[in-house]
Amino acid sequence: MGDLLSAASLLLTVLTVLYSLWLPEITTASNSAVDEFPQNRTETYRASRNVFLTKALPLCLAAFALIATMAPPAISIMYRPIARELDSYDAVATIFVVVIAVLLLLSLHTFDATAKLGKHVRKLNPHIR
Repeated sequence: MGDLLSAASLLLTVLTVLYSLWLPEITTASNSAVDEFPQNRTETYRASRNVFLTKALPLCLAAFALIATMAPPAISIMYRPIARELDSYDAVATIFVVVIAVLLLLSLHTFDATAKLGKHVRKLNPHIR
């Protein structure tokens, strides 16, 4: 269990660092103005699409891949009988569940930011009227 906790913590740290570095760019791209004239949106569209494809989407996919990988052991820990847990409390297993909960919250926020940016990129597309 200790190795699993170490791996989950390390991967959460990497994901959090990337999230912290890229969130300002994702937010800026999501809040960029949509010009009334499609021909004037080309540069903003390209920049926002680039942020979506190279930062937001990979971050979102990595977050959900980690959740998919780490969720089964976390769920099995949570479904252990409570009576047995009271006799032999495992702090490492409990901390693992907390790390996964934080990862889940980060994943949900990343998904939300990615979805907003994706909708905004569609609005910016100069080929769609």
